[in-house]
Amino acid sequence: MRRSKAQIFLTSITFLSVLAAMGCGTNSPVTPSQDDTLPGVENPLFVQLTASSGSSSLDLLASSPGTIVSAEKGGIVTNGYYTLYFPPGALDEDTEITIEMPRFPEAVVELGPHGIQFNKPVTMSLSHDMVDSDVDSFIVYWFNEDSGLWENIGGETSDQSTTVALEHFSEYGHAPEKL
Repeated sequence: MRRSKAQIFLTSITFLSVLAAMGCGTNSPVTPSQDDTLPGVENPLFVQLTASSGSSSLDLLASSPGTIVSAEKGGIVTNGYYTLYFPPGALDEDTEITIEMPRFPEAVVELGPHGIQFNKPVTMSLSHDMVDSDVDSFIVYWFNEDSGLWENIGGETSDQSTTVALEHFSEYGHAPEKL
């Protein structure tokens, strides 16, 4: 599958934004400890995403083939909305990574393989260019299957994107910081 120059540019900008966010300031985009999470909520109001050029919501609802990420080298996986950065050694073995958006245009994403745990945090980012909102600060929620609630795991917001470090794959969503 050949990528367009716009897709390569967007992936590069998102990757550089993730790296900048990870290296700036005293706050790093890490998953908070259990003490830092807010009580779970049933249904946060997730932000709406814009349709990317050349794709329709039907394209996003369909199962798409995954991308193999090297355990040794790491890598970047994107679907044009969400970008995942895998540092070298995050995975135990080369793994097929999937990004699904079954509730499009809501900013909710299912990452697979579901439940996989990482040796090093994997960074997930959402470009603000893809968000249909005037809000400029977002928090990321994780769906806790055990409690049936969405839990706030924070996130770092820059001018270009919101990033968060993930310890495992599950279902995640972006909501405005002030609900």
